[in-house]
Amino acid sequence: MLFKKDRNPDDYYLDSALRGERAGLEYMVNAYRDMAYTIAIRIVSNAEDAEEVVQDSFLKAFKYLDQFKRASKFSTWLYRIVYNTALTKRGSKNPLTQRWEDDDEYGEFVSDENDGLNSLAEADRKKYITLAISKLKQQDQLIITLHYIAGKSISEITEIMKMKSSAIKMRLLRSREKLERELARLLNNEINEL
Repeated sequence: MLFKKDRNPDDYYLDSALRGERAGLEYMVNAYRDMAYTIAIRIVSNAEDAEEVVQDSFLKAFKYLDQFKRASKFSTWLYRIVYNTALTKRGSKNPLTQRWEDDDEYGEFVSDENDGLNSLAEADRKKYITLAISKLKQQDQLIITLHYIAGKSISEITEIMKMKSSAIKMRLLRSREKLERELARLLNNEINEL
């Protein structure tokens, strides 16, 4: 074949998981559990509940894996399951009216290969970003996480959260503006304290 397309490793392992092979299932869990946990913690605000949400979500995903139509990415489908499971766990279907209380988990799964001063600077950046994100509304925190941490497109976030793309775009714009103002305020306070 002249134009052979390279096969995505996710497709290979997804097929393996569909056949019930352990290697495929393990790959899918290892590839997506960190972001699934990040999404869950943003909604349920409790590490124990978030872990339960992730476990339940993977169980649901694997139980219904044969129904996954591949119209979207597996990660988008899985994160939609995580989102719904977390909302159910929290006991509310309306995330617009509440805020997460504890948002210290931000950045926990971002790999930090730096050492020495670079490590310290990275920790400080994460701390300030965490503080700034915690000032956002709950749903905006999740949208920012999905877009900038999980790398999801507007259409994928639309599918996960069942919102219009115009609403996602507007929330991203407003959230970025608020983050910028909040980071400037936090950093200004830090400089004044020195």
